[in-house]
Amino acid sequence: TAPEAPVIQTDLTGKANTTDEVVVKAEPGSTVKLLDKDGHELGQATAGDDGVARITPTRAIPVGNVTATATDASNNESPASAAKN
Repeated sequence: TAPEAPVIQTDLTGKANTTDEVVVKAEPGSTVKLLDKDGHELGQATAGDDGVARITPTRAIPVGNVTATATDASNNESPASAAKN
Protein backbone atom coordinates (compact mmCIF):
# COMPACT_ATOMS: atom_id res chain seq x y z
CA THR A 1 0.00 0.00 0.00
CA ALA A 2 1.38 3.39 -0.97
CA PRO A 3 1.94 5.97 1.76
CA GLU A 4 -0.43 8.91 2.07
CA ALA A 5 0.56 12.08 0.24
CA PRO A 6 3.15 14.04 2.24
CA VAL A 7 2.57 17.61 3.42
CA ILE A 8 5.08 20.40 2.79
CA GLN A 9 5.15 22.29 6.08
CA THR A 10 7.63 25.03 5.18
CA ASP A 11 6.24 28.30 3.84
CA LEU A 12 8.08 28.67 0.51
CA THR A 13 7.22 32.36 0.10
CA GLY A 14 10.45 34.18 -0.72
CA LYS A 15 12.47 30.93 -0.97
CA ALA A 16 12.83 30.93 -4.78
CA ASN A 17 16.45 30.64 -5.93
CA THR A 18 17.61 29.41 -2.50
CA THR A 19 18.57 26.03 -1.09
CA ASP A 20 16.94 26.68 2.29
CA GLU A 21 15.79 23.62 4.24
CA VAL A 22 12.25 22.43 3.52
CA VAL A 23 10.33 20.44 6.16
CA VAL A 24 7.91 17.78 4.91
CA LYS A 25 5.57 15.61 7.00
CA ALA A 26 5.42 12.02 5.65
CA GLU A 27 5.20 8.37 6.64
CA PRO A 28 8.02 7.57 9.10
CA GLY A 29 10.94 5.83 7.38
CA SER A 30 9.84 6.83 3.89
CA THR A 31 12.14 8.51 1.37
CA VAL A 32 10.74 11.96 0.64
CA LYS A 33 11.56 13.75 -2.60
CA LEU A 34 11.02 17.44 -3.24
CA LEU A 35 10.06 18.10 -6.87
CA ASP A 36 9.74 21.14 -9.13
CA LYS A 37 6.70 21.77 -11.34
CA ASP A 38 8.20 19.56 -14.08
CA GLY A 39 8.85 16.64 -11.72
CA HIS A 40 12.61 17.19 -11.46
CA GLU A 41 14.06 16.29 -8.08
CA LEU A 42 15.31 19.20 -5.97
CA GLY A 43 16.45 17.05 -3.04
CA GLN A 44 15.46 14.16 -0.79
CA ALA A 45 15.62 12.96 2.80
CA THR A 46 14.28 10.13 4.95
CA ALA A 47 11.39 10.87 7.29
CA GLY A 48 12.35 10.16 10.88
CA ASP A 49 10.34 8.28 13.49
CA ASP A 50 8.43 11.53 14.04
CA GLY A 51 7.36 11.56 10.38
CA VAL A 52 9.43 14.64 9.56
CA ALA A 53 11.84 14.85 6.63
CA ARG A 54 14.21 17.83 6.52
CA ILE A 55 15.28 18.33 2.93
CA THR A 56 18.17 20.59 1.98
CA PRO A 57 17.74 21.05 -1.77
CA THR A 58 20.70 20.21 -4.00
CA ARG A 59 19.22 22.54 -6.65
CA ALA A 60 17.76 25.98 -6.04
CA ILE A 61 14.03 26.07 -5.31
CA PRO A 62 12.40 27.41 -8.48
CA VAL A 63 9.69 29.98 -8.89
CA GLY A 64 6.42 28.07 -9.30
CA ASN A 65 4.81 25.02 -7.78
CA VAL A 66 6.84 22.59 -5.67
CA THR A 67 5.51 19.19 -4.55
CA ALA A 68 6.77 16.20 -2.57
CA THR A 69 6.33 12.44 -2.79
CA ALA A 70 7.10 9.70 -0.26
CA THR A 71 8.32 6.19 -1.12
CA ASP A 72 8.14 3.44 1.51
CA ALA A 73 10.53 0.52 2.06
CA SER A 74 8.48 -1.63 -0.35
CA ASN A 75 9.03 0.97 -3.11
CA ASN A 76 5.39 2.14 -3.07
CA GLU A 77 5.21 5.81 -4.05
CA SER A 78 2.61 8.16 -2.59
CA PRO A 79 0.53 10.59 -4.58
CA ALA A 80 2.12 14.04 -4.85
CA SER A 81 1.54 16.50 -2.05
CA ALA A 82 -0.51 19.63 -2.53
CA ALA A 83 1.61 22.11 -4.47
CA LYS A 84 3.32 25.00 -2.69
CA ASN A 85 4.22 28.08 -4.66
